[in-house]
Amino acid sequence: MGKLSGFFADDNIEEIMFDGAHESVKVYHTMYGMCDTNVRLTLAEATQTVEDIASFNGKKVSSYNPLLDGVLPDGSRVNAVLPPISVNGPAITIRKFKKQVMNACDLINSGTLSEDACAFLWCCIDGLGYRPANILFAGGTSCGKTTLLNALSMFMPHRSRIVTIEDTPELRLPFSNLVRLETSLDPPVDMDMLLRNTLRMRPDRIVVGEVRGPECKSLFTAMNTGHDGCMGTIHANTARETVEKAINPPMDVPPVMLRALDLVVMEQRLNVGGKTSRRITEISEIGGMENDVPRLNTIYTFDQNKGELRRTGVPSKIRTKIAEAGGLTPKAFDEILLKRMSVLSKLCRETLDIEGFKRAVEREGKV
Repeated sequence: MGKLSGFFADDNIEEIMFDGAHESVKVYHTMYGMCDTNVRLTLAEATQTVEDIASFNGKKVSSYNPLLDGVLPDGSRVNAVLPPISVNGPAITIRKFKKQVMNACDLINSGTLSEDACAFLWCCIDGLGYRPANILFAGGTSCGKTTLLNALSMFMPHRSRIVTIEDTPELRLPFSNLVRLETSLDPPVDMDMLLRNTLRMRPDRIVVGEVRGPECKSLFTAMNTGHDGCMGTIHANTARETVEKAINPPMDVPPVMLRALDLVVMEQRLNVGGKTSRRITEISEIGGMENDVPRLNTIYTFDQNKGELRRTGVPSKIRTKIAEAGGLTPKAFDEILLKRMSVLSKLCRETLDIEGFKRAVEREGKV
């Protein structure tokens, strides 16, 4: 990566941006936000960088093919735009992957998620071994949806056969029985084709990297035919918008099929205490149908004044479904949730690598 290589040593740098030879390279830093740097690329250096990235991805760029989406060897995502589309010369945006995959305790310690909500999601994701929830993680660009899904995926049973489907490989699920599928332009294989094929692979869990189009209907078909524990990410600004996008073009999911969706987990970038922070702002359920439109029940909501995620007191339907599937009383479910809160509190005070965290979850998560 030439002059850009040094930025990859700092795990707090999330994005690297080159806007043209007239400007210095910009970076987005976890603690300091958008920053100017003293690094500059000449037009020739920027063009060569784009061509090298294209070559690594088996693609070619030119004035007739000026758009590039690709990845770097470490998994970082790259978007590049060439003239004549880009007026000031090549524009490069690199979204870096962290070297260390975050776990749920990292989310709690950073304030993204509360212990209470995390314990609730733990119970929903593993379903206490009885009935895992179908979940969509929603939010805007760069709000941390994929990081959230990666971290919470560690609550899935570790013997599960998991199939992931993505346009660009970003998911980093630490499981051994894992099949990773990626779309292709040549030969043309889209996400919907991959998802329909996945149903023939006996998956225990299906995880879709980013739902955008017709594959959404196939994902809901899977949910409605007994494939519980499906998860995916989707671009939306609220849980209500998530539902509306799902039932309208280009996704076109029949509203009645949304009954199989258990939770929408919203994440946003907010100003908290004068700093831009990633926060879970809403956890909502499909509560039923009103005039063929799904009704949402909000279980957790973010209190901007207090800067914290709190329960709303609305009774949870997925809590009831999981309890009934396991022959448990709602009180027994709540006791397990409290135990898991205690476990998370303890784990958040320890320094664990991914494997250590997984072992702890497997050990402490037995019902």
